[in-house]
Amino acid sequence: MSRSMPMRVVKAVRDVGVFRGATGPHVMECDDGSTYLVKFSDGTRTAVNEHVGQTLARAVGLPTPRSAIVEISSEVIAHSADLKNRAVSPGPHQGSELVPNSADLSELIGRRDALDEDLLNWEVLPGTICLDNWILTEDRDRPENHLVQAMPGGFRYHMVDFSHSFTGLKWTADSLDQGSFERVLMPVLPQIASTVRGISSLEGCLGRIEGVTDQQIEEAASSIPRAWNVTDDERSTLVRFLETRRGLLRSVLVSNHGSFPNWTG
Repeated sequence: MSRSMPMRVVKAVRDVGVFRGATGPHVMECDDGSTYLVKFSDGTRTAVNEHVGQTLARAVGLPTPRSAIVEISSEVIAHSADLKNRAVSPGPHQGSELVPNSADLSELIGRRDALDEDLLNWEVLPGTICLDNWILTEDRDRPENHLVQAMPGGFRYHMVDFSHSFTGLKWTADSLDQGSFERVLMPVLPQIASTVRGISSLEGCLGRIEGVTDQQIEEAASSIPRAWNVTDDERSTLVRFLETRRGLLRSVLVSNHGSFPNWTG
């Protein structure tokens, strides 16, 4: 493994409370003056998946909220009944900066026939399909797993929620090895699938994924905090998984072109 990528580290100063979501994240104010949605590193791969997923999304130019490692003290935990009940451990957890004036994609679905009529950056949507099929995101067909931010003149899309990537919340080295050669298209919202008109729609992000170097992948795996209990063998398997799927991604997308209703070649 090459050296770890630099990570932003902030300290939680106040727990605001539980936020919606299946993994039970909390909103926390931190010492950099920002507010973060924090997902915890205890018991599942939630924090790992969010950290690596956002790292890779940024590497290929997809819009995703700023993230940080959030250090949570025993004192902050002591003031939260939910954190105490869940036995959340003090130490590093994963945080995504809250996006102001935002809501999930159900805010837009049903308003118009196509998302490109409301989204100012709708052209990134085919790229989200590329990333999700690289890292095997299992639940992107739910509107609540997408974020849109109200802006002057429309909405801006942000890619969020990678908890169910990399074969899921409980992935192991074995599950990564088994998922490396998956050729079934990952679930996608019909409104996003319809933005793909052919390979040209995917080419920008697909080319950037294919251009991600082995060193960048190794650095993403190395940047996972040691406190999150990912072994060296699991990190190596994660690297191998990402390298294998990077090479297969183009053929997976093209062979599943029937899932894109507006595909013309």
